[in-house]
Order: sequence, then C-alpha cells, then structure tokens
Amino acid sequence: MTQDNLGSRLVTRRDILKLGLAVGGGAAAASVLAACGGLIGGTQTIGPSGSAGASSSIAAGGGGKLVIGAFEDGALVPFKGTILPMFQQATGINVEFLTEPYDSFFAKALQDGQSKAGQYDIYIMDDPWIPQYAATGILEDLGKHGITPSSDFAPSFLDLGYWPPRTGPRVKGFETTTPSLIALPSIGDLQTLTYRNDIFTSGPPATWDDLVSTAQAAMKSGKIKYGFVFRGVKGNPIMNSFFPVLLSFGATFFDDQWNPVFNSDKGKQAADFFVGTLKSLAPPGVVEFDSDQEGAAILGGDAAAIIQYSGNAIKSDDPTQSKVVGKLDFATVPKQDLAIAQIGIFINGVSVSAPNMDNAITFMKWFAGSDAQTALARAGDLPVLYSSFADPQAVKDHRLLPAALAQLKSGAEARPRCPDWAKMEAIIGTELNTALQAGSGGGAALDSAATQVTAYLKAQGYYG
Repeated sequence: MTQDNLGSRLVTRRDILKLGLAVGGGAAAASVLAACGGLIGGTQTIGPSGSAGASSSIAAGGGGKLVIGAFEDGALVPFKGTILPMFQQATGINVEFLTEPYDSFFAKALQDGQSKAGQYDIYIMDDPWIPQYAATGILEDLGKHGITPSSDFAPSFLDLGYWPPRTGPRVKGFETTTPSLIALPSIGDLQTLTYRNDIFTSGPPATWDDLVSTAQAAMKSGKIKYGFVFRGVKGNPIMNSFFPVLLSFGATFFDDQWNPVFNSDKGKQAADFFVGTLKSLAPPGVVEFDSDQEGAAILGGDAAAIIQYSGNAIKSDDPTQSKVVGKLDFATVPKQDLAIAQIGIFINGVSVSAPNMDNAITFMKWFAGSDAQTALARAGDLPVLYSSFADPQAVKDHRLLPAALAQLKSGAEARPRCPDWAKMEAIIGTELNTALQAGSGGGAALDSAATQVTAYLKAQGYYG
C-alpha cells in the first residue's frame, strides 16, 4: 500500500496520555495505556469455528446488518465486487460498505471509536494505524471472541494484528502488557521487484551489484534510458523507496529502547548508495518523483527496474497502461546482505462500539478463512494465507503471486510500530531528500535525522 503518511494528524504517545488525563486523571491515563483491544461487547458469536484461516463456509440465514468503513483504494475493488457478495450470500447478512479518502477516513473512524458513536462495525485500516487505534482502546479484543489465527497466516502479516507488538520495541505504558489480537490482516501487500526481462536477460538481479552493473551497461549501450527508478519526494515517498535498501544492507531503524540506529555504519552505507549510485541510474527529476512518476517510467519503457507495491506492479500486463507488456517480470528485491521488502497491508478491526457485534465477528472469521482468501487471490489481490498464495487458479491468472510469496519467505517487514512513526518518517525523509538532491551525503543526512528524531522522541517521553 502506497498511501502517504498523515503527519500531525496521527495520535502521538503524548496525545494518548492527554486523552487519559482528559477522562479522569492519572488512573484513567493508566487505563488507556493498558488497553489492548478496549471494551468487549460480551455478545455471543455466531458462525463457524473460531479458528481463523480454516474453511470459511457458513450456513446462510444469519441475517441482519453489517457496516464496514474503509479508505478509498483500488485494492478494495475486488473486495467490494467479489468478497462482499460472497459473504452476503453465505450468511444472509446485508453489508453497507462506506468509503472516504484516506486522511478523512483515518480521522473519522478514530473519532467514531473514541466517541463510541457506533457508526461502523468494522474498520479497514492501513497497518500503520494500529498503534494509534489500539493504544486508544477503540478496537475489540478478538481473542475474547474465540478467534485464534491458524498457522496458514503469513507470520509477518499476522504480527501486525497484535498490540502491543509481540517482538521489537514497545512504547512506554505497554512494556509488560500481554499482546492481544485486536485486528486481522485481510488483504496482503508488500514490495517486490519489477524488472525488464530483455535487459536482465539472465534472470532477475539477485544483488544490488548485479542490478547496478547490468543497468549501467544497458544505459551505456542505449538499450534503456534509466537503470532504476524510485520515489524521491521528501517524507513518506522517499522513505518507501529507501526502506528495502536500508534493510538490505543489514541496518534497521531503532533498537529495543527506541534509540535511532539507522545511522549505523551499515545504514550510512545504504544511504550513500541510495543517494549516489541509485540516483545515477535514475531519471534526472527523481528527487520530485512520487508513485505516478516512477510508475510511468517503468510502464512507459524508460526504466529497467523498480521496487513497488502490487497495486502498481499488476499494471505491467495491462496493455491500456503498459507499453512493455511481456517485457516485465517480478522477483524478490535485490540484496546486499539481505533481501527484505516493506509490508503495507489492509487490516480489519472491530469497533468496541460496533452496533452489530455478532455480525462483525462472523465476518472477521469468514474473511480470514481459506475460501474467502482464495477468492480474493483469484480476483487479483494478494491474500494473507500461504495456501491462497499457492492456489493454482490464482497463480495462473495472476503471475505476481509466486514472486510475492517468495518475497514473504525471503523477508518482509512493517514500518516501526509506534504512534509517532509518521513524524519520524517525515524527519528522515526530508534529510534524505536533501542528500538526494546533492547526489551525496547520505550518511551525514542520517546523522542529522537521528539527532532530530532523538530530540523529538525525548520530548514525547520515550526515554527515562
């Protein structure tokens, strides 16, 4: 998923503390900070076994209503056109599907949960929203409704449904809290490599060295204009492109105490490579490229390779959008030490104030089942279950699936899980953009960003 961050609209850890104080002082604040799924409706669930990921057949006739809210995105077209009619036919439950632009739905759903207005039963969220929504206690604890994920879930997707995180650093107030399942991944997505098979004739470039050497030779001979294209706009766009480069060099963003470590020696090497070597392969205006511009470069036949999410990758075979149909293939991202891509999934949570709680839980179980997930894969989206990735019909119709599954197994990570990531991403991405404009100084840019991020997190109460 390639949406831009919400900047200051996101709820920070300091906002969470203020929220608690506003509703009753220090004890209330502690209650808010301890929330892992919020208030439980206590209603009896209906439908199949609680094991999410098993067969998703449900006897029709449940009836009633279900209201699902989501942000507007092309990946939800199969959801609306294929999945919702299947669910309605299977259960007799009438679904009202409400969508709004990304930013406005984030704010509207958060307000709905905090005010307990009950406008929605289910929120379809971008995975970075989980820290904000979960920490403010507006998502139902699914485990208390008997939902137990099966081993068929891709672990890197499933982990995003737990709060606090089961691994990695935690924000203060949640250090000793037992993780609860407060959301289920519903539509999988992650970055993969799209490459020109007439440029990389020996197969996909397995390493950055392979990509650079082949791309440079193709550019020199005039076979291709640009060897690699990426997003350079400051903030979220450039960070999406830098993420797999940083991790491929063996670096990461933070240690377990939220101290920045992205400016380690390996991180600086990655940044220098990104703003120097990769820029030399890119179009002249790459510092101002966002997803539309990078997509036009690869689909228009000007670029030899790109790392992108599935929503853009699947356009490769569409003759109305691609001038190089048949010349684009998919693979895992190149590695330096590792080959790790960024995850950006759709993830569903039930509102604690859902007016149709039983139906919401029924849908959560059903959509996490193999029948629904396989139908989703056959309709063109990436599923969240391993078995659905391997469905023969889905693979036949959508050749991105094997590459996406290979990337999942090679390595796929989500963005750091805290309420303040958008601010930190803006800081790092602004410094990287400045270095990209200069074509050098990536390591120094990360040092400057680390200083700023540390000061910001200190002000938010992350240390001490």
